[in-house]
Amino acid sequence: MNRVFVLGNATVDIIQQMQCFPNPGETVLASTSLRCAGGKGLNQAVAAARTGASVSLAAPVGHDNDATFLAESVLEEADLCVDWLLSPAGTDLSVIWINGSGENVIVSSADCALSLQPTQSRNLCSVLEAGDLLVLQGNLSLAATLAAAEVARACGARTILNTAPIAWDMTSVLRLVDILIANEGEAAFLSQGAHDPAKALHAIGVPVVIVTLGPEGARIVHHEYDAILPAPIVLAIDTAGAGDVFTGTLAGFLAQGVDMISATTIAVAAASQSVTQSGTTPSFPSREAIRNLFDLIPQVSHA
Repeated sequence: MNRVFVLGNATVDIIQQMQCFPNPGETVLASTSLRCAGGKGLNQAVAAARTGASVSLAAPVGHDNDATFLAESVLEEADLCVDWLLSPAGTDLSVIWINGSGENVIVSSADCALSLQPTQSRNLCSVLEAGDLLVLQGNLSLAATLAAAEVARACGARTILNTAPIAWDMTSVLRLVDILIANEGEAAFLSQGAHDPAKALHAIGVPVVIVTLGPEGARIVHHEYDAILPAPIVLAIDTAGAGDVFTGTLAGFLAQGVDMISATTIAVAAASQSVTQSGTTPSFPSREAIRNLFDLIPQVSHA
């Protein structure tokens, strides 16, 4: 079985729920508040480990109590090995607001994530072997991300890039990506407003392009197929972290040899299940729930 190596950020998430987002200058009272482990890197590593894959996470954290909180939050995650990279910056924070419809807005700090240097990326990714999966996001610097992707390509590992957040020009990284995961807005931006963003990104050389469609599921474009994988109908309470569940679940099953269509379909179902619960990592489906999703794979329709 191949391994999943996630290089990314880890944050302490402060999640507040309210009926409506405040207007400029307005103060609203949150109905609930929650503090939990998060960050796209940590989230995706946890989701991948719950598929039963062997997963490693490398994430920068500060010398502070928040770093201790994060380390303690993943101690019980089977199949997950974490390399906490101590940084002079404080551990990053994410403030997440959830409205009555389950939609979210997120503001994250990134000083700690951006402290990771390209040399560190290269050294960390030197453990990759042919067939392994490197999972990246947009939280690290361009230089650190590009260095990691270059090592993965040289090693024969596959690279998954989840494009959120788009904080720098991703053009140079896209040429090294094997699987691109973007939501509709991100895909439109990366394709410079192309009529069909998924096909446009595939045309520039990305072998597999997956555009997540929220409650509609996901579209996957490959040279052999162009398919829409519908999501099960659920009542969304909190959508924060759903994209990370999708990415991590996909990576975990691909590492275990599951075919692309099946792995993507299970990832859609897992992400859909996560939005029915509050919080980021607290909402993620358990290992047992993930395994049970094999029996709930919806029919794939071709675009």
